[in-house]
Amino acid sequence: MEKKLSLLMLVFFILSIPSAFFFPDFILNTKFIGEFFIYILKLFVPFIIFISISYSIASFSSENNLGKMIPLTLILYILSTTFAIVFSLLISSNINFPKNNDLIAELNFSSYVKKGLSESLSPIGFDITNIHISFIEGNPLSIMIIAIFIGLIVRLIKNKQLIRFLEISNTLILKLITYIMWIAPLAIFSLFGSLLINVDFKIIILLFKFVLISITIFIGYFFILHGLIIKYLLKERFLVFIDNIKDTLFFAFVSSSSSATIPFSLKTANEKLKIRKQVSNFVIPIGATVNMDGSAIYLGLSAVFISSIIGMDLTIVEYSLILLTATIGSIGAAGVPSIALVMMTVVFTSIGIPIEAISILAGVDRILDMFRTSLNVGGDLLITKIVNKFT
Repeated sequence: MEKKLSLLMLVFFILSIPSAFFFPDFILNTKFIGEFFIYILKLFVPFIIFISISYSIASFSSENNLGKMIPLTLILYILSTTFAIVFSLLISSNINFPKNNDLIAELNFSSYVKKGLSESLSPIGFDITNIHISFIEGNPLSIMIIAIFIGLIVRLIKNKQLIRFLEISNTLILKLITYIMWIAPLAIFSLFGSLLINVDFKIIILLFKFVLISITIFIGYFFILHGLIIKYLLKERFLVFIDNIKDTLFFAFVSSSSSATIPFSLKTANEKLKIRKQVSNFVIPIGATVNMDGSAIYLGLSAVFISSIIGMDLTIVEYSLILLTATIGSIGAAGVPSIALVMMTVVFTSIGIPIEAISILAGVDRILDMFRTSLNVGGDLLITKIVNKFT
């Protein structure tokens, strides 16, 4: 059944390419299917995060293992994000990007990037004093914190009925998602086809070098860093790891949403990577919120690229500000498509790049979003394997 679904996803993905060029009206008329699919997944995401994390903590078999798992997970995610930005800055600072001040004059700035910084930050903002409001509004960090709190309470009181309720709820919601996933092939057809129709090819040509460099860095980071960790730390074969997670990476690539990929990630972790459910149910939902290696790389690379084409020379202090703000911006960012454009306002403002410059990258952001989301999800699964081994 899983192989059949994966094959259908691949077939419809391939079909969307010629259809976008020969039957654009048909593709646009089917776009509502993809939008509906993503909308349904987003509705389930808060429940998946809350139930899976609270159940994981409440049912974990060993207090010592739980005590190791929580700090180890958070430390690994923070280190991973920080290293990704450093990797990005080291490479991009040594690349001779074209300096073209006329580019800004040629592009029309989108009105949405002219919002104030405080308003732009609202999707990733978090106020501990209003955690209950943030929880109701679906803020991922609020849901995560309350889920941990509830899980610890249920664990301390050792109420078997509550643990059983969480277990049934966890099984039910994942089962529902499994059935919803059968819409995925049609959703992929409509979403990717619409992307090909609506993308601004003039901007893509202007930013062709940036796109190629970004993709190369994403792929290089994945194969070099992840490959070394799999081989030397986990003592496993990297190609086997890729084979086990390829379907999940493909869905992450097309959906461009770490959160929407959570059900696939959980299933892959449990069935393909043989990771304990107590570990995967805790680590993966948190990773979809706080682990954004691909986004972190993209933020660093974007800041260096834009500063270059507008003739702005970055200093060590400004590189440090990029590192700090990109790390903070990446941790806690919602795992939804193109959230990096919002996070970019923080990074750009910190070093003096006009926020309006974000529109330069808006035309190619959706394409690169697919690659960085795949990297994010791959990192989640890798860290889940590490936590599973050392707890």
